[in-house]
Amino acid sequence: MTSQARFPRQLLQASIPERLAYFSNCTVVHRRLKEAYDSFLEAVINPGGAALVFLFGPTGVGKTTLLYQVIKVLIEKNLSAMELDPGFIPVATMEARSPESGNFDWKDYYKSVLVALADPFIEYKMTPRSSRIYGSGKAQHLVKSTANLSSIRADVEYTMSQRQLIAFLVDEAQRFSKMTSGRRLQDQMDAIVSMAGMTNTLHGLFGTYELLEFRNLSAQLSRRSIDIHFQRYQVESVEDIKDFKRVLKSFACQMPLPEEPELESHWEYFYERSIGCVGIVKDWLTQALRKALDAEASTLTELHLKPYAPSVSKCMQMITEAIEGEKAFIEDETELNLLRQKLGLKRISSPITSQTPENNKVNPEPKSNKARHKRKPGERNPHRDIIGGSENVS
Repeated sequence: MTSQARFPRQLLQASIPERLAYFSNCTVVHRRLKEAYDSFLEAVINPGGAALVFLFGPTGVGKTTLLYQVIKVLIEKNLSAMELDPGFIPVATMEARSPESGNFDWKDYYKSVLVALADPFIEYKMTPRSSRIYGSGKAQHLVKSTANLSSIRADVEYTMSQRQLIAFLVDEAQRFSKMTSGRRLQDQMDAIVSMAGMTNTLHGLFGTYELLEFRNLSAQLSRRSIDIHFQRYQVESVEDIKDFKRVLKSFACQMPLPEEPELESHWEYFYERSIGCVGIVKDWLTQALRKALDAEASTLTELHLKPYAPSVSKCMQMITEAIEGEKAFIEDETELNLLRQKLGLKRISSPITSQTPENNKVNPEPKSNKARHKRKPGERNPHRDIIGGSENVS
C-alpha cells in the first residue's frame, strides 16, 4: 500500500545502518508506558517519605525504555541548575550485574555506582589504600591492603550527597535476589534503604516479577517503599486490544521502507508471540527490519517476520511467569477479610472497591423484606377483601 510514514523521507536514501538505527532509537509512547511513567514520576516528585520505588513488570514490557524516559525528563527539568553547578547530577543509573557464581557482589555494585556518578577519583578509591613491607632480606614481601566494603560504601554515600542526586535508578534490580538465604534478602534491601536515607536520594528499582521477593520483607520496608506495576496489554480488555493495534500501526509508520507494512491486521499473531509486551514486539520488528533492508525489500512481510518470532516454548515460559507475577497485584477478598479480622473490624461480603452506597445509585431499587411468592395457576392476585358488606366483589 502507499506509504503514509512519519519518518523523514530522505532516510530512504540513507545507508542500511542509518535506517536501522532510526527505527531502533524511536520510541512509541503508548498507554501502558504512559501510565507507568506518570506513576513513577509522581513518586519521584512526591515520595511522601518513601525511600524506594519498585517498578515491576514482565520481561520485554518496556521497563528500560521507561527508565531512560524518566532520566531524559529529570535532566531537562534541571538543566538550569546543572549549568549553575557543574557538580550537580539530578539522576544517574546503572544495571545491576548478575554474579558469576554465588552471592550478589556488593563491592562490584558500589564500584559501578561510582562510575555512574562520574566520580573523578574512582581509580584511587578502588586501588590499594596502603602497603607495608614485612620481613627482611630475601624474606621481604609487600602486603597491600585493599579498600574494604565499608570504606567503599562510605565513598559512594559521600559522592551521592555531593552530586545532590534526586533519584538513582537501578535496572535489572531482581539480580539483588541472588543470595543464599531469606535473611540476606532483607539485608540487601536494608542496605539500599539505609543508603537512600543517608544520601537523601530516592532509589528506583526496575525489575521483573522476581523483584517481588523484596516487596514485603518487613513492615519497615513496606512503609518506606512505593509499588508500581508496569502491565502488559491484556486480550480480555477491548481497550487494550485497541491500544495494542495502535502500537503496531505506530511502529509500521516509523519503518523507513518504501511501502508501509501492514501489521495491524495481524495483531493476534504479534500478541501471541509477544504476550502483549511492546518491548518484545519492538525487538522482533527491529530484527525483521534488518532482514528486509538487507534484502532490499519494499516492505516487511511474513518472510522477514517469521524467522525472528519468539518460539512457542519461549512464549509459554514468559506468559507463565507473567500470570504468576500479576497475581501478586490482585487484592483477594479472603485476604482483605483476614486483614479486617486482625484489625478487629467486621467481615465484608464483597471487596470495598465494588461496593456502591445506596444513595449513590442512579436508580436504587426499593427494598423488600418479604420473599417474592410464586403463584400457582388459577391463584388470584392478593388484595384486601371488603369487610361487613353483602355485596359480591368480582
